[in-house]
Amino acid sequence: MEIKRGSRRKPFLYIEPPANFSLRSNYERVASFFAHLRHQIYRDKIPSELPRAVAFEAFQRASPGAALVLAAELYRWQQFIGRKLRVIRHRLWNPEMDYLFRNLGLFDFLETPDMPVVGRPAEEPQIRILKYRSDTDVVGAKCDDLLEHLAEISGPIHADNFIYDGLIEALKNSKQHAYSEPDEWFGVPAGTWFMSGSYDRASQSLTAAVYDMGVGIPRTLPRATVWEGVRSAIAALGGGTDDGQMIKAAMEYGRTRTMAQGRGNGLPTMMRILDHHHGYLRIISGTGEAIYDSVNGVISTANHKVALGGTLIEWSISK
Repeated sequence: MEIKRGSRRKPFLYIEPPANFSLRSNYERVASFFAHLRHQIYRDKIPSELPRAVAFEAFQRASPGAALVLAAELYRWQQFIGRKLRVIRHRLWNPEMDYLFRNLGLFDFLETPDMPVVGRPAEEPQIRILKYRSDTDVVGAKCDDLLEHLAEISGPIHADNFIYDGLIEALKNSKQHAYSEPDEWFGVPAGTWFMSGSYDRASQSLTAAVYDMGVGIPRTLPRATVWEGVRSAIAALGGGTDDGQMIKAAMEYGRTRTMAQGRGNGLPTMMRILDHHHGYLRIISGTGEAIYDSVNGVISTANHKVALGGTLIEWSISK
């Protein structure tokens, strides 16, 4: 982080993101950026310190999932400081990144919808992304709206009923579990979720994603066996976690926080989307990650060094 001058020569402490802003190919650096950004947001209210700013000109590429998490963090930033963020040094942005964030609805979100276009991408972007939706309740109309707009950019969606069910389950998780820890400070109203979708023309794959800023799936699941408790202790001693395995357990067995009968169908319902399609369900939560690949029917897991700071759920279906 360094001190630079803004558009009116006002000094800022600039927070620089990694150029490759992808949670798939550059997870540790992107997650570390989010952790650092949250720390700096907390300091942005200290009168004696310089205001913080994100060096958007550093972005050279960004995945839709990482862009959705960034939009959510900007929302939390605004909530925390109690004023609207504004765009600075916009003329220096990469035109492709300007196109992506413009389509995500970033300028509308910041209430600066009349920002001029920064040039044009050299060619039509491979990935088309939809404006994000956000709410604090389970709103089926917003799921319908997302699916309708996905169909507009990708053609008919043959799994639209299953995607709808999966989105509803993800929103329910945000409402019922994600923000349920009473001593946690989230910086956003309880139940807040963010949702978007995208279409990759090259692979003919469409993706729907939901993100919440809660405590994460691993922390809301019961440790159902002695072995899981022992494994968690061993992981902690080794400096790691077993969050990936806990997410996998939730996907395979429908384990829930309450263990109540009739509950715990959320993640298995999300997996049903892929029963008759080629694609994947990817869940990042806590420091864990689990990916269900419908082609081989296998759930792979990973445990990262840095937590994402919420739960990101993505479904991707190849047409």
